[in-house]
This record gives sequence, C-alpha cells and structure tokens, in this order.
Amino acid sequence: MGRTKSSATGRGYLDEIMMHRVSGQVGVVVNVVEAQAGWAPEITIKLKDGSLKKGKLGDFKEATGEQKRTFPAPLSADAPREGR
Repeated sequence: MGRTKSSATGRGYLDEIMMHRVSGQVGVVVNVVEAQAGWAPEITIKLKDGSLKKGKLGDFKEATGEQKRTFPAPLSADAPREGR
C-alpha cells in the first residue's frame, strides 16, 4: 500500500523525492513542519550536493520518474537493506 500524503497539512512527505519549482533542483524531504493556524506546511529537502533548500510545500512539486531513478534512494526504516 502507498503512503497517505496530505498537501493541506504536510503529512506523509518525509523521505519523498521532490523538485524545487524555481531552481529545478531535486532532493529528498528531510524535515516537514506541518501546517497550523492557517500557515502553509513547510518542507526542507536535502540536495545531492548535501545542501538544504527550505520552502513552503507549494514551492516544490513531485519529481518525475526519471528524476527519481537518478536520485539515490533514502535509507528509511521500512526500506529493505542489503545484508539482512
């Protein structure tokens, strides 16, 4: 089953691969500040070069399939790891 994501609150976006709309840079979501009291959710993505880019959820969009294939997969708790 897929993960449930909510663009209204920002839930479910952690470890997703997203693209910054303005710069076109692709990164993995490392932090989500959920929406509260009318404020939009904010996310932080980590780029391939290790730098961080912050912004409102609307500043980012879902990465294309090609962008996801070229980006190294994040190691999350539920991802299968080699050697197990």
